[in-house]
Amino acid sequence: MATTTAKATSNPGTPRAAWVSDVGGRTIDDEENFLRVQLFSMALIGVQERETVPSRIYSYFCFYSLLIMDLSMVLFAVQHFGDMVLVCDCLGPGFTAYLGMVKQHYLSEQRKQLWEIIYALKKLKQIAKPDEIRSIERNNQIDRYLATAYLTSAVITGSHFIVTAIVKAVYSKVVHGKFVWQLPLLQSYPFDISHPLMFAVLFVWTSATIYMVVFGSVSSDAAFGGLASNLVVHFKFIQAGFRDRSFEDNDPSLKDLIEYHRHVLDLSRKLISAYRPIMLNNFIVASFLLCVLGFQLVLFMGSTMMFLYIVFVTAIVIQITFFSYYGSQLSHESALVGDAIYCSNWYETSPKTRRLLLQCLMRAQVPVNIRVGFIEASMPTFRAILNSAGSYVALLLSFTDT
Repeated sequence: MATTTAKATSNPGTPRAAWVSDVGGRTIDDEENFLRVQLFSMALIGVQERETVPSRIYSYFCFYSLLIMDLSMVLFAVQHFGDMVLVCDCLGPGFTAYLGMVKQHYLSEQRKQLWEIIYALKKLKQIAKPDEIRSIERNNQIDRYLATAYLTSAVITGSHFIVTAIVKAVYSKVVHGKFVWQLPLLQSYPFDISHPLMFAVLFVWTSATIYMVVFGSVSSDAAFGGLASNLVVHFKFIQAGFRDRSFEDNDPSLKDLIEYHRHVLDLSRKLISAYRPIMLNNFIVASFLLCVLGFQLVLFMGSTMMFLYIVFVTAIVIQITFFSYYGSQLSHESALVGDAIYCSNWYETSPKTRRLLLQCLMRAQVPVNIRVGFIEASMPTFRAILNSAGSYVALLLSFTDT
């Protein structure tokens, strides 16, 4: 398929409907930084646009590494079931590793759909008007800053486990004259790991797997935020297209705008469909982790471990913020399209034009609602999770007092 030329980009009068139905020009904006951080993180866990034999093997290696590490932490929790503090220390990384598996699996399963959304958004940018392009670029620049900040905080959290294990070993050498090594996470294996070579291999492998969890979280959560924020911007463009407009009979710009609206709604549904299992698992696990980590944070208040729990809690809050905030934004901005239609001259148009506006209005009155099972990705849900976590932390602390 021929690649779209630069002339189409520079023509602000190009009808969108003539282009949005074709997302095959896959060399569009190859050098653009759109989702740069997210796509880089995906590649580090084996999720790429075109799957090859090496990438498939590497993807399986990442998935089963996460599975084995998660099972080793489950075994540790079972063996130390009577020690609540140790079990809580184990549960945080364990459930985070489970989330890493879920995200890596579904990103791999939905790769085709995700890249279709990416290329469709690139196509929409290519045919946008100059002022809209500037808005999209500002939005994507903010997204890069947020994704980079998320990656940095997640890397710091993961690195803390590794650095702490090394520092403890060095401290034991300085104080007791002997290195006492521990794995970065609380793990147990059904075989002896005390041999230096075996321990060294497990230490390096566990450290690498920790970063797999980090990159899986960043690629999943930040990618959703980047794609959703772009869709929000396009809903705002649609609102501007309808608001205070005077449509004439057989107005081609109206048909183009209606097709543009339908296309953005379709992309929103595809995004929700691709992310529904990830979001469901993320909200459930994050709710549990906030309770556990909040409990540990209160127990170790004032100690050196407090920093770890603060960073860990911050990373979990950032995860659910991506889904909650952008879920609310999508719902809100898609609903405002209906208000924008009311601001047009619909009452002066012919019955034929009025029917077209009515059909678009009916679509807009059903906003993009990100509901996953019994949970809705929205800011009220985010607040409910934080409130519930605080209540359960107080409950757990009451058990320790008795």
